[in-house]
Amino acid sequence: MGQIDHFTTQVAEFFAARLGASLVEAYKLGSLAHGGFSKIYSDIDVGLWLNCNQPPEAMAELLTQAKALDSDYGKKLSVFWGNPECSWGRLPMIDRLDMLDHGVPLLHGVRASFRRPTKEEIHEEQRRSIERSWRSKLPELRQLETLEAQMRKPYIRAILYPARLIYTWDTLQVGSNDVAVDYLHKVQPRGLDLTPIDVALDCRREKCSAEEVFALRANLMSQCEAALGYLAARP
Repeated sequence: MGQIDHFTTQVAEFFAARLGASLVEAYKLGSLAHGGFSKIYSDIDVGLWLNCNQPPEAMAELLTQAKALDSDYGKKLSVFWGNPECSWGRLPMIDRLDMLDHGVPLLHGVRASFRRPTKEEIHEEQRRSIERSWRSKLPELRQLETLEAQMRKPYIRAILYPARLIYTWDTLQVGSNDVAVDYLHKVQPRGLDLTPIDVALDCRREKCSAEEVFALRANLMSQCEAALGYLAARP
């Protein structure tokens, strides 16, 4: 983790040098902040809290330059950025929660302190995310005959998605995969097969391979329907 911490600090200092006083703070987010980081399956999430009237004009170019700071880690870098009102930028609702609850300051020790998303806003964002980031990808994953290297990450994410989805829906918080899977075992959603989810978590922990998860041949559409059924019963 030492090299990754060094890289995230480099990224924070890079944006500080170029954005100046517009940058209030930079944060470690995601599994780097709330736990459960996987060298294979996790992104390197960095959040930028800006305080300016308009989004920086050169932001797209700066994001490209930040990724170029390291040829390997740059491929995993995902930068979330926005203003306190969250009226522009790339700071989706769930990542705002993560920044508020878990964001680790990288520059000045400033904790994020903007308006917390409401239950309705969080659930609406989750509904959009289901279509954008999960259900639309399932047909392709279902058709796989073998699990090629480039499909390991999206497949493991798809298997674990119900855990993170249900945990945040119920608690209005963001947690690690470990916390979310443990929560699933407590609530036992009807029709949701927890075995492939448990094995996928072991895969993230490097206790087994993605191919072993794939060999279980989980019914992805059935898992999706079970998760959505649970949400429908708990508005």
